[in-house]
Amino acid sequence: MTSIEIGRGVELRRDRVTVDNARALRLGLVGFGRVVREYYLPAFRLLEDIDIRGVADPRVESRDTARRLLRGVRTYASVTELLDGQSLDALLVASPPSTHLAIWREALRRRLPVFMEKPFLVPGQLERLEYSPDARHLFMINFNRRFWPPYRKLANLLHSGICGMLHHAKLVFHVDVLRWCSVTNHRLTPDEGGALCDLGSQALDLVHDLVGAKPVRLNVQTRSVRWPADHVDLRLAFADGLEFHCDVAYTTATRESVVIEGTAGRVRLRDANMAIHMEPVDGSALRLADCMRDMVMLGYRAVRRNHSMARHSIRESLATFLRSVRTGEAFSPGFEDAVRIARWLDTASRAVEANAELAL
Repeated sequence: MTSIEIGRGVELRRDRVTVDNARALRLGLVGFGRVVREYYLPAFRLLEDIDIRGVADPRVESRDTARRLLRGVRTYASVTELLDGQSLDALLVASPPSTHLAIWREALRRRLPVFMEKPFLVPGQLERLEYSPDARHLFMINFNRRFWPPYRKLANLLHSGICGMLHHAKLVFHVDVLRWCSVTNHRLTPDEGGALCDLGSQALDLVHDLVGAKPVRLNVQTRSVRWPADHVDLRLAFADGLEFHCDVAYTTATRESVVIEGTAGRVRLRDANMAIHMEPVDGSALRLADCMRDMVMLGYRAVRRNHSMARHSIRESLATFLRSVRTGEAFSPGFEDAVRIARWLDTASRAVEANAELAL
């Protein structure tokens, strides 16, 4: 096998990272906030052959909680201590976005596969990123909405041409941010990228996945309602004339919906946990039967929380990562996807500063 030198003296080999399938996969966790406690831990309980060997978190309370919820797990104050203290097969990173680049560098030096919460980077970090031809076998980003069946169905419908030529679409993505501040409040800290990076990263990847094309221009406007720049109006223009409006915001109520209009009809998902509806272009109201179906589905997923959008999609995304670690297959969404969205977020940040539409 041929060795190559990458970046700052990092030596990698052109072979895939694989693990022994006869034993449990040894996993390290970086960050033990709400997303790990309420989403990843339930996912681990439904997945097999995982051995959580250590948790790294600078907060004493988080380390204490990790030891209480994960009997016998070793905890560390830093990712370096974790990596030096444990022999791992993979790393799950759910720490604040500003820490991701440094953690990725540490993992890259050790050829350790990483599953990372979005966004990969905050604006201004991209120029310091070390690229590696082997990164596609070492890195997966958690754009979990790609793994939600209604979004997969919606993408397939659009790609089949059922709506004709697409001309207008809107994604509403509002999150009750105070619920996510129950452990740390980094989402409200300016140097963590705010709503633009936190929610915008998911929105941009979802739009790209649904449409199957890259936007050519974007325009971004932000406003502050309760917190700085907590509302983001992101407008994407595509080469074929489609305009996709993303309304992302930190609010006190969670809301997620998509409507996409074309020359032959309209598809609508009134809530991520509801059903997809095909509507005529004349604006006819949703039928009573469709409304009832939506309510039944929403109620079912509220009671069976493991079948809700967030829990199901995070579990499936994590399971995909673990399978790829075992087989050595390229991760998807992977390094290229994460870098693409990081570039777009950099452009979006500059568009806000310049108060102008910018080309992608």
